[in-house]
Amino acid sequence: MRARLSFYACLAIALFLAWRLYDVQALKGALYAREALAQRSDTVEVFARRGSILDRSGNVLVRSLPSESVYAVPREIVDAGATVAKLERVFGKLDAATVAALHDRHLWFVWIARKVPHDQAARIRTLGLIGVDLKEEQTGLRVDTAGRLASTVIGFVGTDENGLDGVEYAYDDVLRGQSGRVTLEADEFGRPIPFGRERVIASAQPGLDVGLTIDPYLQFVAERALAKQVSAYHALDGTAIVMDPWTGEILALANVPDFDPNRFWKFGGAQRRDRAVMDAYEPGSTYKLVTAAAALESHKVTLTSRFPARNALEVGGQTIHNAEDGLMGAGGSETLEQIVALSHNVGAAEVGLSIGGKTLYAMERRAGFGEPTGIGLPGENPGIVPPPSQWSGSSLATMSFGQGVSVTPLAMVRYYAAIANGGLLMQPRVVHGVYDPQGAVLRRYSPAVVRRVFSQRTAAELRSFLRTVVLHGTGNPSAQIPGYATAGKTGTAQMVIDGEYRAGYYAASFIGMVPYPHARYVIYIKVERPIGAYYGSIVAAPAFAEIARDAMLHAGVLPSASVALRGH
Repeated sequence: MRARLSFYACLAIALFLAWRLYDVQALKGALYAREALAQRSDTVEVFARRGSILDRSGNVLVRSLPSESVYAVPREIVDAGATVAKLERVFGKLDAATVAALHDRHLWFVWIARKVPHDQAARIRTLGLIGVDLKEEQTGLRVDTAGRLASTVIGFVGTDENGLDGVEYAYDDVLRGQSGRVTLEADEFGRPIPFGRERVIASAQPGLDVGLTIDPYLQFVAERALAKQVSAYHALDGTAIVMDPWTGEILALANVPDFDPNRFWKFGGAQRRDRAVMDAYEPGSTYKLVTAAAALESHKVTLTSRFPARNALEVGGQTIHNAEDGLMGAGGSETLEQIVALSHNVGAAEVGLSIGGKTLYAMERRAGFGEPTGIGLPGENPGIVPPPSQWSGSSLATMSFGQGVSVTPLAMVRYYAAIANGGLLMQPRVVHGVYDPQGAVLRRYSPAVVRRVFSQRTAAELRSFLRTVVLHGTGNPSAQIPGYATAGKTGTAQMVIDGEYRAGYYAASFIGMVPYPHARYVIYIKVERPIGAYYGSIVAAPAFAEIARDAMLHAGVLPSASVALRGH
C-alpha cells in the first residue's frame, strides 16, 4: 500500500513537472524568452571615433586611440590595504575618497582611473588583483603626439572627448562625429555577454580630420626663441606669431607659458591661455604705423613734410615725452620717416594732431582694430578703439603713439601683413581644410581679403619706413640678420595695472617682415613685464631675428653676401 501511494505521488509530481515544462517551453516559451532578453538587453550609445588634428603637411598632431579604464568591485576585494598599495605603485597616491570606497564592502562599483595609458593597463592585467578589472571605454584616449607643441592653439578635450578649448573646442562639431546605437545583451556592469545577440540600430559615423595651417618646424622655432627671451628677462609671459602676409595663414602661434594637453588638468588657466587671441594690450610704438598710414593716405602729410623735433609736448593738460633711449630729438625738424625710425612719441603726437581725430579713427577702423579678426578660435578679444566722441583733450595725441587703445597681438600682426602685401587686410586662418577618415578633402579654406586698408603706394612707403627702423633706427642692429634684408618696428608700452599706468610694467614688442621688400613672413614678438630691460629693441627684436633667420633657411632661401655688404 505504501509503495502504491509513493508511485502515485511520484506520478503526480512527474505529470505536474511535465505540464509545467510544456507550459514554459511550448505555450509560453516565446513570451518568457522575450522577457528574459529584455531584462538582459540594453540599448547603448556607440560613440564615434574623434577625428585627428593635422599640421599643414598632413602629419598627425592629435589623435584618439582605443582606451581602457580601471574599476573595482569593493565587495569582492579580500585585502583592501594590499590592493590599495599595489594600485598606488601603478597610479601614484590615490585620493582619499577612492581609498575609502575600496574599503567599503557594501559597494559594487568604483572608478580607479579613467582612460589610462596602455602601459598602465598592461601592468594592472599583470597584477591580477581580485576585485579590480579593466573596462574598454567607448570614447578614445586623446593623445597629443607632439606634446606641448602649439598646445594653446590646439586646446584639449574632457574625459568624454568633448572639446574644451582651442581648435578642439572651436571645431568640436566637426571632430566629434555622430554616435550610433546598438542593442546588445549585457551583464549587471554593462559588459557585453559573449555570443549574445547584438543589433545595430544606427552605425556610428567617425569624426572628420581638421588640417591646420601650422608649420611644426616654425612653431618649434617660435616657441624656442620666445621662451629664451622670456626666461632671459624673467618676464611674466610672451607671445610670438608667424603669418604668411599673402594668404593670412598662421604658420606659428606660440605662447609662454604653455601646457601639456595630455595632462591639461595639472595646469592653470594662465598656462592654457591663448594670449595672441584673448589678451588685448596697449601696443605703444608699433601703433605709429597706423598714424603714419592715416597721414599718408589722407595726403595731409607727405614724405617731405617736417615737424618740430622736440622732446616734450603738452596737450590737454598732459605732457608727452620721448623715450630716454639715446634717440631723443635734438632740435630742428624731422620727417615722418624719421619720427617712425627713431620712434619719437612727440613727433607721432604732432602728426596725429595735424591730421585730426576723424582721419586717424577712420584708419583704425579700416585696419580692423576694435573688432574680432574672425580667426575662429574661442575667446577672441576685439580690443578697444574708442570713437572720437569719447576722447579726452589728450586722446588724439596719445593714441597716435599707441596709448589709449587696446589691440590683440593677432590684430597687430594682421595689420603689418597688410603693409607687407600691398595694403590688403587678410582674413587670418589657423585651419586650411577638413578631411574624411580616408583623407579626401571635404572643405578647403582659401585666402580671403577682408578689404583694402590703404593704397599700394602707401604700403610701399610704410615698408620703406620699417626698413629704415632696422638700418638706422631703434631696430639697429638687433633686428638685422646677416645675409637677409629685414624691416620692422619696435614697441615699448607702459602697461595699465588696476586702471593706472604702473611704473616698471612694460610690454616689449617687435613686429617685422623678411625678406624686404617682398616679405615671405611677418613675425610678431611680445614679452610682457620683463625685468632688467624693457625696450622692444633689446627684449623682443632678437627673437624676431632668430625666428626670421631660421624661417628663411627652412624655406630654402640662403643668405646673400650682397645684402650684408650693402646693408639693404
